[in-house]
Amino acid sequence: MGAQNPLDYEDAAQRDGFPLRIRVSDGRHDAEAAVHVALVDRNDHAPHIHGATEHRIREDVPRGTIIGRYTTSDKDAGDTAR
Repeated sequence: MGAQNPLDYEDAAQRDGFPLRIRVSDGRHDAEAAVHVALVDRNDHAPHIHGATEHRIREDVPRGTIIGRYTTSDKDAGDTAR
């Protein structure tokens, strides 16, 4: 993955995180550390509503009348997909 791509937990190639080596120097002393960057799932995708998103109804429609049914999808995974 290059730096131009956003981090995304739903991308299977990114889900396990990334190994990262960090090296610091003050000009005299150097230090290195191995770090693992883990991604966590969060609700970062809005749900998508499939079908009509607007319905017009008369004011005298009986209570309890179904005016529409919707199917939605969400790119989020796990608990944040609800």
